[in-house]
Amino acid sequence: MRSYHLAVEVGEVGGLALGQMVATVFAPDADALPTRPVLIFAVPGGGYSRGYFDMRFAGHEGYSQAEHHCGRGFVLVAVDHVGVGESSTERNADIQFEHIAAGYDRCCRAVLARFREGELDSAIAFEPAAVIGIGQSMGGCVSILTQAAHRTFDAIAVLGYSAIHTRLPQRQAAQEQANLAVVDALSRGGTGHSPHNVRMQDYVYPFHWEDVPAEIRDADMAGGYPQRRSCPPFGSATMPDCTVQMMIPGVVAAEAAAVTVPVFVGNGERDVCPDPHAEPGAYQASLDVTITIVPCMAHMHNFASTRALLWDRLTAWYGTVAASLC
Repeated sequence: MRSYHLAVEVGEVGGLALGQMVATVFAPDADALPTRPVLIFAVPGGGYSRGYFDMRFAGHEGYSQAEHHCGRGFVLVAVDHVGVGESSTERNADIQFEHIAAGYDRCCRAVLARFREGELDSAIAFEPAAVIGIGQSMGGCVSILTQAAHRTFDAIAVLGYSAIHTRLPQRQAAQEQANLAVVDALSRGGTGHSPHNVRMQDYVYPFHWEDVPAEIRDADMAGGYPQRRSCPPFGSATMPDCTVQMMIPGVVAAEAAAVTVPVFVGNGERDVCPDPHAEPGAYQASLDVTITIVPCMAHMHNFASTRALLWDRLTAWYGTVAASLC
């Protein structure tokens, strides 16, 4: 696997300067690259950065989704959208959904042009068989918003995000009710708060299945969440303020209903979709909606012992999307 670091200027949207977005391209070695590979763009969840798709832990193997995908001939571009990770964060208090979507669309199209023209590396110049957007948690919401507004992708995978109502599961019903009260307050006018000030009851339980090694769980959570006091390589110290709205019931209902391309809805056994089987109904204009629920997996999928089950399911789905475009 080879990797490349990119910075893309995404300009202004509605008079708001978005600055630059940063991405990492992961590609198979040139001799293993198909003539027309499927190109995957991936955006992370809230509190995480593009490093989520290429995690490395001493003494543990197989936590890199990028490595898994490249080993099967796919090209994956992990992206920090505006306000996250190494991308521009100066306007996080002003950024709205439309800015995030427009910036992400521009970044994807700029990277795609570099592949087509061989600007990144002449050894991996290609026309993709399909361009697919995947997003974890907040990234799933970003994928919906971007596709609805800009038709950026040939298909999208929404992983750990509900187009109906995203809710963090809790150990006890009283804790979940307390979380719902926080979200209700947001829906009644509290949307100006920073996501770092939104206090839920418990993050470890919804994020990590019990068999996640303690040292890996601690690498994620020990520095605090959502306000990270220390930031792991796969974490982000920042999020746009508007992201607190992503848990409001029906907040992207219109956008999800406008998605016409195939949709993959992926969730863990313990995740943020209260009723995963209801999710296809949110994508009313799509003729092809797939759902997968992975056992022994909580919300942060790539930490789970069963992560490869999801990755294998995704790579099989990528192939069906590409075949449908031929």
